Amino acid sequence: MKKILIVWALSREINIVKEEIKKLELINIKTSFLTTWMGNYNMIINLTRFLENHDFDLVLNIWVCWYLEENKKFIQVGRVKNNSNNKELIIPKIINFWDIESILSSEKIISDKTMLWEETFVDMESYGFEMVCDSFSIPRIILKVPVDKVWVETVNFDFQKAENNLRNNLDYKDLFIKIIEYIDNHFQIWKWKYNIHHSEIDVFSNHLWFTFSEKEIFKRLYFRYLALVNKDFGIYFESHKEEVKKTFLHNLEKFMEDYLVR
Repeated sequence: MKKILIVWALSREINIVKEEIKKLELINIKTSFLTTWMGNYNMIINLTRFLENHDFDLVLNIWVCWYLEENKKFIQVGRVKNNSNNKELIIPKIINFWDIESILSSEKIISDKTMLWEETFVDMESYGFEMVCDSFSIPRIILKVPVDKVWVETVNFDFQKAENNLRNNLDYKDLFIKIIEYIDNHFQIWKWKYNIHHSEIDVFSNHLWFTFSEKEIFKRLYFRYLALVNKDFGIYFESHKEEVKKTFLHNLEKFMEDYLVR
């Protein structure tokens, strides 16, 4: 059974995508759905918490975005630039589905086109989505349906237009054909990468003599660290490995709070 998670920001559009996927009558495919709410911080926290407790073969982010001048039915995101710190992430291209585009990811609504620099498209969640999925070593795809033009339209979001575009602009059948083909061809490779993290978790846990429950807490914090800090956990561990385990877990959680400052 292949397990696929579909993620987006607002709950109002959830039934649109569910209805279209249900029409496909997929066999041996289990689809789960997660609403994270708007913004990169909400995406990071809510998606991380969900993936800490569930295992998937692929994560798919489908939602809307804004556009500057050029508009398309939808885009496949290949590069994300973070508006707050100018950092960029490259999304692995695992399927050939549509035009690969770059997108600006902003925690705030963009209504001034001069803030887009050289970017044509902008959203509020892609950067956080890519950070989290990369930290879990899970295959992922970001598809965005342009809805509102940057200016007045981005402030006055058109829900009806968003629902219509999500229903009509994507060929869901072709999308899932390509996704299933990819999972069939690459399943073992990605499972191996994911298992590397669990091997490291075992090493760190054994050093600190965690109980079962303490190890589960540490596992959640470990993946949260990778998503938020985006650095090798071994660097942090070397500086704190002599702490007693209760202090270690407390300080680790406290350390990550600095990365959530808005």
